[in-house]
Amino acid sequence: MKRYILAAALAALPTLGFAPEITGFSASTASAASSGCALPAEVNAKATRIASGLNAFRASQGLGRVTHDRDLSKAAQVQACDLARTGQFGHRGSDGSDHRVRLERTGYCAGVSAENLAWGYPRASQIITGWQGSPGHRQVMELDRAREFGVGIAQGAKGPVWVLVMAQPC
Repeated sequence: MKRYILAAALAALPTLGFAPEITGFSASTASAASSGCALPAEVNAKATRIASGLNAFRASQGLGRVTHDRDLSKAAQVQACDLARTGQFGHRGSDGSDHRVRLERTGYCAGVSAENLAWGYPRASQIITGWQGSPGHRQVMELDRAREFGVGIAQGAKGPVWVLVMAQPC
């Protein structure tokens, strides 16, 4: 069931114009899902709201749209599941990885990249507003050279874990 929900979440993004096609998810994401990663209700809608809010914010700042990338979402989902599973909160994964390592594991080549995290907020709109109000998170959302993004969402004991990865492909 969890694999189906994750596949549905990723598959919904192309119909909304966020990716040209998503045909599935990587072994690392499938592994994360099968190792007890629970996804919140309405994960498709939540990921879509993050994407819409991100691009609306960027437009309000005179910045270009970013498009969804499947590999960036895979890396984000791995971190979201890891944080939800371990109860830890930070950019370093339980295996010592940072977001760059997680991107490399998916095969994504990033010129520049950055990651935002949030935990416990039930609504995507709260995440976008919160990130806008935090100088470091806002800087990630305003990353001018970024052209693509990925979203990961997992259900943790303290509420949903949200991960946004933004990057400029090589």
